Amino acid sequence: MKNITYAIPKNNKEVFVDPAIHRIPDTIQANRHKINGYTVEINGVPLPVLRDKAREELLRIAVRYTEGMQSLIQKNRTESCLYVRNGSREDASRHRTQALLSLKGLDLDSVSIKDIPIIQTGHEPVFYYPGVWIKNHLAQSLANKMCGIGVNMIVDNDACKMGFMHMPVLSERPASIRKVTLVNGMDDVAYEEVVFDNVKTIHRFREEVLSVFQENLLDETIKITMGLMQSTFENFMNCMVQCYQKGCTDMVGLLSAARCSLEADFGMGNLEVPVSWMCNTEGFYHFLLHLVSDAERFAHIYNEKLAEYRALHKIRSKANPLPDLQIDGHAVELPFWIWKAGGKRSRCYLRKEEKSIKLTDGSNVFAALEKNKDSRANMSELRDLKNAHVKIRPRAITTTIFSRLLFSDIFIHGIGGAKYDTITDEIIRDFFGIDPPSFATISTTLFLPLDIFDVDGGMQQILRHELADMSYNPERYASAERLHDEGFISRVKEKRRLLEMMAVCNREEKQLYFNRVGELNKLNLAHIGSELQQKKKEMDEVNVKLAYNNMVQFREYPVYIYPMKILQDYFLHVF
Repeated sequence: MKNITYAIPKNNKEVFVDPAIHRIPDTIQANRHKINGYTVEINGVPLPVLRDKAREELLRIAVRYTEGMQSLIQKNRTESCLYVRNGSREDASRHRTQALLSLKGLDLDSVSIKDIPIIQTGHEPVFYYPGVWIKNHLAQSLANKMCGIGVNMIVDNDACKMGFMHMPVLSERPASIRKVTLVNGMDDVAYEEVVFDNVKTIHRFREEVLSVFQENLLDETIKITMGLMQSTFENFMNCMVQCYQKGCTDMVGLLSAARCSLEADFGMGNLEVPVSWMCNTEGFYHFLLHLVSDAERFAHIYNEKLAEYRALHKIRSKANPLPDLQIDGHAVELPFWIWKAGGKRSRCYLRKEEKSIKLTDGSNVFAALEKNKDSRANMSELRDLKNAHVKIRPRAITTTIFSRLLFSDIFIHGIGGAKYDTITDEIIRDFFGIDPPSFATISTTLFLPLDIFDVDGGMQQILRHELADMSYNPERYASAERLHDEGFISRVKEKRRLLEMMAVCNREEKQLYFNRVGELNKLNLAHIGSELQQKKKEMDEVNVKLAYNNMVQFREYPVYIYPMKILQDYFLHVF
């Protein structure tokens, strides 16, 4: 297994990218050549054939979803809203009856769709920070360069654990980073299930963030910066409210539309498609049935690769980076989630019986697939699940396997995703018996436009050492006046004699002398109280300044609180 040692960019405006940007087009072409040579079948269909169908199907629904996004954020409120929240209402297969796909002013037929480069990235539908957002900019840049299509996959099937944004708090001593929560207590619920019953939640969130801005108005210079930051945030929130008023009440749609509105100001035009919509396509059903048909072998390979990753990175926890899939007699855990609409995500299990294979969450049976039935009949069974409001969604690794093999020509990861996809690569090699297509990795760091103090961790270390040294060698830090004190000088001389004697005495005497040296240091330390307090004050000041610097240089503030000029000056020229 490849050991990726990527490091997060530490400095302002630093970019990490692999491979180098100028090499990515060649990587895309190499991926296309490699994929076209695959001879493996997915659920009985040659992978290249299934891939062509899946690409067309997914592009059509991505266009449909993106049109809905655009109708939410358009300025003309009189035009009808095309946004549809629930992908299960969309029969993706019906879009294949259309001969052409209209995209960016072009009418694309099946041959064109097969040949056009698709550059894909993806992330949870939350508050993007610069290190994440740069993936979308790279997708757009590559699409422009290669006359291709950028696609952002909205990972709305993830658990809603990131329903908050970070805010800087300058007024506290030391300065801090505060989480302001949009939704809470949803850790077991997928993002796609989060719906706001009324607009009050959005208004409450807006007011909480604005109150933090007000706390930060410390002086005129900071007041100007905070005003620019607040302006970006208010534009973002106004867009969310506008989308809510147009009928979009789900968290995924609101956050994604507000992001797309900001991206439009940067000339970006990537397509958007949620994982939940992807899961109602023929291509996904074939992929799911393929893994179901060989679930035990997949689980063994999956677990082996996780064990290899843990060994490589010296990880002891069986839960990291991901938990193993359970294999227990006739029951095998699948790399998918399953639940009923409105409920919580549950692990998905396959239970083998004499004539059927049942999909269950461990207690409830959601589907029964016939072992020897024609594949089309089982496909029909999966299609019927959406009518019963049953949801089957891929986990992280299966999402990227599907995307890389059946949809995109290159997938753009962040650093965390890239490290996990070393596992994915090995699963693809062992389970499918093919060499996986390459992926790209990018991240960046962009600090808030606030001044920092001229201190660093080295100063903190020096002061920490000096504070410790004052306890062992108080005479080094005594004032000139104290060095003329007879009692103080007498104790210093006694200490020096004892230290000399300790070098030649036996163990018992050494312990006695050592204890006496400690007593002498303690007595003399009491006589340099002012010096000690001054040093502690210096340490406190450095700690406060370092905390302020850390607050300013935190990487995960959402792009929606950066002044627009800062975002434009950086992201419009980053490539």
